[in-house]
Amino acid sequence: MHRFIALGLMALLAGCGSPSVDGTRPLSRQILDQSLALLKPKAAQAAPKPEVFTRASVTKDTTGPVILVSAPKLKAKASLNMIQENGPTRTYVSDDGIVLLLQHGLLAGSRGFGDDLMSSEHSAAHRVILKGSGRYERVLRHINSQNHLEAQALNCSLTDHGAETVTILGHKHGVLRRVETCDLAGRQIENIFWVAEETIWKSQQWVSDQIGSLTIAQVQ
Repeated sequence: MHRFIALGLMALLAGCGSPSVDGTRPLSRQILDQSLALLKPKAAQAAPKPEVFTRASVTKDTTGPVILVSAPKLKAKASLNMIQENGPTRTYVSDDGIVLLLQHGLLAGSRGFGDDLMSSEHSAAHRVILKGSGRYERVLRHINSQNHLEAQALNCSLTDHGAETVTILGHKHGVLRRVETCDLAGRQIENIFWVAEETIWKSQQWVSDQIGSLTIAQVQ
């Protein structure tokens, strides 16, 4: 099973992953390295070098919006710059082509991971997140094992967990932490949003079984 995962990612990511100018590894290179490590004997596996990000390093080449994204299940992290804004949809891309689509801070799609979120319907979720509590439905779409687009309906509820302070690369934001719990095919997934007025400064949002959740922080 590990071999199939690694070979699939090699096909997807071949040719990507040269180091960035600040010395950090591109996100797809990190994903591939993690998969290739599964093929090595345990004795030969070296401890991964921790990634270091600073506000200066992730914003030095742009004045536009930047997000910092980590995938704990994949042990990978990267900064993504906004390359397009179309109505409420912002398209962010990493140096090596990992793409996230955000609408008002909510994950609308991903590309480049493999088991991607192709699209979602979450307008009701956005309204309730700003309000602070409530129940609603979401729809997530993924490619299934037959290579067909499959929609999954989720019944969700949101609760407010009070005021907190989040620090994003040295900048502090007073926020309200709101936790979303959704029923997905008989099991629960949890998303967390740290909100100030209409801005989601930080979030933890589920993508898929293979990818798990992404932590997304708005740097600027």
